[in-house]
Amino acid sequence: MDDRTIRRLGAAVVALIGGYLLYVSADPANGFATVLLAFWVGVALFVAVGIFLVRTYQPGVDAPSADEVDVREWRFVRFLRYGREAAPLYLGLRLFLAYEWIQAGLHKLSDPGWMQTGQALQAYWQRAVAVPATGSAPIVYPAYRAFLQFMLDNGWYTWYSKVIVGGELLIGLGFLFGGLIGFAAFFALLMNFAFLFAGSTSSNPTLIILEVLVLLGWRAAGWWGVDRILLPRIGTPWGGVRSAPAGAVPQGARGGGGA
Repeated sequence: MDDRTIRRLGAAVVALIGGYLLYVSADPANGFATVLLAFWVGVALFVAVGIFLVRTYQPGVDAPSADEVDVREWRFVRFLRYGREAAPLYLGLRLFLAYEWIQAGLHKLSDPGWMQTGQALQAYWQRAVAVPATGSAPIVYPAYRAFLQFMLDNGWYTWYSKVIVGGELLIGLGFLFGGLIGFAAFFALLMNFAFLFAGSTSSNPTLIILEVLVLLGWRAAGWWGVDRILLPRIGTPWGGVRSAPAGAVPQGARGGGGA
């Protein structure tokens, strides 16, 4: 194997270890010391692998238009957004996020309160909109409380519960296989913020940070996945299918190298 392949495989192994450490840090069954150590070691591994991989990254050159600010992007940020070599860096994040979302969806899939009556979601919304006589309500944003109350009054929990379960499973599969991963990260953020607005903190802040990273680097995050084959064929809603001139290097592939 050449040096590039060894570098990628080594980065992938470290990324998988980092993903496992994220899982350990998110497990409520673990003690405080274990969670704290696992989290910071995982963060340190992510930063160390990123620094290691960016050393050989050759960024592309963009010519800003008259309508753009002529300030060159930080090399490391561009690497996370475009670099092929960043793909193994995202692998651990993707697998951790896939586990969290698929597990959440499968748990609800076997629950009649979610898949048949919607009573589980109804009870969740009722707790969220309740305003106690003393203390603060779970929802501190009146507009969101009114929105949930409207859905409760109209019985939307009977069908919206199924949307939530299907969405969680589809998001998890998107992270797992690296397919349409930008959309997976976007809708994951929407669901996490919906839970936060309803007063449920849980692991949502951690997931939001990781999903923002994946959304930032959606081109590279799916390079080791289905997006590598899918996006060149279907394109994007805002750009269509791009046909690069002969001899040109696509912007999303400026991380250098082949696979």
